[in-house]
Amino acid sequence: MFPRWCLGWLLGTAMAAGLPAPIQSGVWILALDNRGGVVGDLKPEELQVRVDGKLRAAVHLRTPAQMAEAPQSWVLVFEPIRDTPHRAVAFLAAADFLMNVPEGDRVCIIARGKDSLESLMPGFSARRGLWAEALAKIPDMLPESLIGSPKEMLQGAGFLASFSDAADGPAGQEALVGLLRRYRSGDTAWARGRMDMRGVRVIDRLKFDDRGFVTGSIATIEREFKTLETIFDLVAPVPGQKHLVVFSRCESDDMCHPSVRQAMTRPDRKPGGAGTQGFKRESGDMGGPAEAAALAFRDMSLLQERLQARAVTDGITLYSVAGSGQNILGLAGAVAPATGGFSFPLASGIETTFGQSIQVFGFRHLVEWTEDGTRKTPGSIEISTNRPGVKLLVQASR
Repeated sequence: MFPRWCLGWLLGTAMAAGLPAPIQSGVWILALDNRGGVVGDLKPEELQVRVDGKLRAAVHLRTPAQMAEAPQSWVLVFEPIRDTPHRAVAFLAAADFLMNVPEGDRVCIIARGKDSLESLMPGFSARRGLWAEALAKIPDMLPESLIGSPKEMLQGAGFLASFSDAADGPAGQEALVGLLRRYRSGDTAWARGRMDMRGVRVIDRLKFDDRGFVTGSIATIEREFKTLETIFDLVAPVPGQKHLVVFSRCESDDMCHPSVRQAMTRPDRKPGGAGTQGFKRESGDMGGPAEAAALAFRDMSLLQERLQARAVTDGITLYSVAGSGQNILGLAGAVAPATGGFSFPLASGIETTFGQSIQVFGFRHLVEWTEDGTRKTPGSIEISTNRPGVKLLVQASR
């Protein structure tokens, strides 16, 4: 357990009744050096703030050390994950993360059940024993695909922004230690799942030669997505900085795979492939694989835009553990950096880096500035630094 150096999210406004007034705006930034270490002593004169292209003076800068005692809130959301090895590293990464959550921070764990996302606790909890209990349930309950019909509302214990409980001290931490020890035992049978989807191309799993299958899959993904949106809105009223991590490897991520865009225009010469090669248009049909791919690309892009806007509006930093690399990020992965978060690939090795790396994102500076008149939304935010060797991670929109 570590101390916390950072306070919560702040996007405040000051409006006199009926009259435009200066707006006090702010954003959290993470400063890293060339080695990935946290830089905690930036100065206002080292920053340049542009809002909607206009230069703004950074009137106030608070360092991580100045926010040392304020707790943060973390939501872990487990969407379906296919294949036993991927499930195992996701659960192991989550357990390692929970072991290292700073004292005073709170956690809420949500996982996909038979039909919808279910909260495994009634709100943000400080009880580490409850975290361990919830995470231990997920391998048995989490499906490998978006089965059923998503309810578009959070199920299970629900979520109360006002929920509060007391930390359970060493006993709770010992429960997490025991769970992590079990997950590291070497045998991954506890993670459940199958191996039969490994080696199958994403483009073949999507069945773009079956337009009805594609439209049905998109409809299911959108219903699931609406449930995720409700979680953002439920968490929004909670004070302080809020982080939401999505673990996922399912249809919603496949639909955002780079091969989908390629299938819109590039022929696939393999029998049964998803490109335009060999497709014969029949009277009354609904289009071919290229049209189905274009539909998927369009709808997934719209969902990603909505997710980014909702995260920024609700003051939530989004992270993703999905995909397999720099260009294969999944549904939430492509959005996370614009909220000031990060995308971690769900690949071998993530279990040894995620638990420690994610903690870095709590150590942020708070940059505040004043704007004239009424805020325009949506808009862009650009913050840069003139200090050599420092990289900033910051939300790119508001």
